[in-house]
Amino acid sequence: MTALYHTARAVNAWVVRNREALILLAPAALLLGIFFFVPLTGLFSLSMFDPRPTFAHYQEFLGDPTNWIILARTFALAIKVTLICLLFGYPLAFWIVSTPTWVARALLLAVVLPFFTSYLVRTYAWMVILGRFGIINQLLMALGLTERPLDLIYNQFSVLVAMVYILMPYTVLVLISVMRGIPFSLTRAAGSLGASPAQNFWRVFFPLSVPGVIAAGLLVFLLALGFYITPALLGGPNTILLPMQIDAYVNGTLNWPLAATAATVLLAVTLVFYSISNYFVDSERLLSSQQGTAQSAASTVRHSTSAYVKLIDFATARARAIGRSLRFPLGLARSCERAALGGKLIRGLSLILVAFLVSPILIIVPISFSSSRFLDFPPPGLSLQWYEAYFTSDAWVSATFQSLGVGIATALVSLAVGSAAAMALVRGSPGMRRVGYQLLLAPLIVPVIISAVALYFLFAHLQLVNTSLALVLAHSIGAVPLVVLIVAASLQAQNIRLEHAAASLGASRIVTIWRIVLPLIRPALIVAGFFAFLASFDEVVLSLFLSGPDTMTLPVKMWSGIREEITPTIAAVSSLLIAFTIIVYAGVETVRKAGERQTRKAS
Repeated sequence: MTALYHTARAVNAWVVRNREALILLAPAALLLGIFFFVPLTGLFSLSMFDPRPTFAHYQEFLGDPTNWIILARTFALAIKVTLICLLFGYPLAFWIVSTPTWVARALLLAVVLPFFTSYLVRTYAWMVILGRFGIINQLLMALGLTERPLDLIYNQFSVLVAMVYILMPYTVLVLISVMRGIPFSLTRAAGSLGASPAQNFWRVFFPLSVPGVIAAGLLVFLLALGFYITPALLGGPNTILLPMQIDAYVNGTLNWPLAATAATVLLAVTLVFYSISNYFVDSERLLSSQQGTAQSAASTVRHSTSAYVKLIDFATARARAIGRSLRFPLGLARSCERAALGGKLIRGLSLILVAFLVSPILIIVPISFSSSRFLDFPPPGLSLQWYEAYFTSDAWVSATFQSLGVGIATALVSLAVGSAAAMALVRGSPGMRRVGYQLLLAPLIVPVIISAVALYFLFAHLQLVNTSLALVLAHSIGAVPLVVLIVAASLQAQNIRLEHAAASLGASRIVTIWRIVLPLIRPALIVAGFFAFLASFDEVVLSLFLSGPDTMTLPVKMWSGIREEITPTIAAVSSLLIAFTIIVYAGVETVRKAGERQTRKAS
């Protein structure tokens, strides 16, 4: 009884000390608890009960040789993508940190450019390039290297190329952030002791960059395991992966228990590798790191593998901050480049990779103005017919407004819930920060196909499928952690003494937050809201499972158009999306800079 009494008193004292943090954390806990953890629990229960506890579903799934083939194919493809990304991404990252700032900024622009385009647009671009009468086949036949088109699409090759294209920027940005943190004193000491440039690179610089290689590799591998859209569009019968098999169980055979079993297996694999990644990368430092610039996402995500899953979008928007802070010693880097890897080889591979990252996006815009009824590049003539087809189509316009409405609602919900949670974690106790951080970032770890299936089962029972409410709730699950990370980084950079001063002058906590804290982090709030909106506007998988005829979003409409009939209308929509993203981002940047100037004047 005495021990129980003391435990109760300790718990009560902890609650009193963290009462404010618990109140701020409550909305996020309710949102994620009800619409993320409960559906995942239901998914696991569905795989374990029939209606009594049983392993029959796992026996059926694992007893099917076809599923083992699919598992092996999924792992093999993820490993291939990871190795290719590391092999080509490391030289580019090394060149970026060892080149003058203006060159580094240009290279970074090429790396981050794909992030400003829709996920579907990037996949669609490779359909144009690799198609039977696509750009590569036209070029090969024009050069006389082949007499008829090669089968470059709807196979594992096309899936591999597109996945590498989508995941390469993640690899490069992770490696850059780690390479920038290598102390100059160590490499300088090695040089003063007589180490040649090659020895300096291979025995000092490269070993110090290995944690970044491991973090980038694990990140890419985890993301590759959960890929669904790209394999579904570019793959063929021999490229069925586990996420596609899960979808087949849900929408094909309607075998929900087996779908839940397959999703649970994928989730278990993901959690195992996430635990391994946390062994190498301390994710807790994310909320305790004291970086100079709160808006620099590179300095924020450097300490967290899981954060990259969504926060890389924010890192791309702040690429200029990375370029301004490149401090690696250029002289040593250049000598390492020449002696260890070969400067010409590095620059050659990097330029090829830059062209690989930029060209798909640049090809889409000209095709959207084509006068041809087919995907011809270069266009035989110029025409606005495909833009006219978009604006005069009720289906396209309705889907656009649906995405705008859901995106704005998601941004508002995520901003309110995520900002409060970020404040609770930053100002709360270390224990609360540790637990809260892991729980809030859980949606970034779980493959989106698993979340989509779990939410579909839940909302089907609640009769919320094909409603805007379901889409807003589902999209907010992924957007809230993104807001938490961005706002928490800004709060860490603020001087807490200003809050203490306001409290000492008699201001209540609500007044302090409203009059002191929120104005100081306004630029971060603007950026967080923008990327929460983009995360919702570009969401495909969740929308595919939860939308319907009355709530079809623009990505779902594009998905249907790509699968049913590929026309330049898709290119026109893609070009409009690129333009829309750039315009909105420019507006956000203008407002953010104005807010920063006002904040500096006020301080």
